[in-house]
Amino acid sequence: MRYTSKQLKEMPTLEQGHYDNLKIKTETTKVWLSRMTVGDGQPYDNEITVEELINGIWTVTRQYEG
Repeated sequence: MRYTSKQLKEMPTLEQGHYDNLKIKTETTKVWLSRMTVGDGQPYDNEITVEELINGIWTVTRQYEG
């Protein structure tokens, strides 16, 4: 499923990283919402990053604009 930043902002934050908030965590998927903006040097505001557990390693599989 592809989430919007609005949808993710409404969800509770499960963990906080240096730059992102973890919004969804299952046994095989994590969805992060970045707190960074274009002003911070990012390509766009509130990037969404999806990680999937592949062969025991958390791997970024998608990044897109929120």
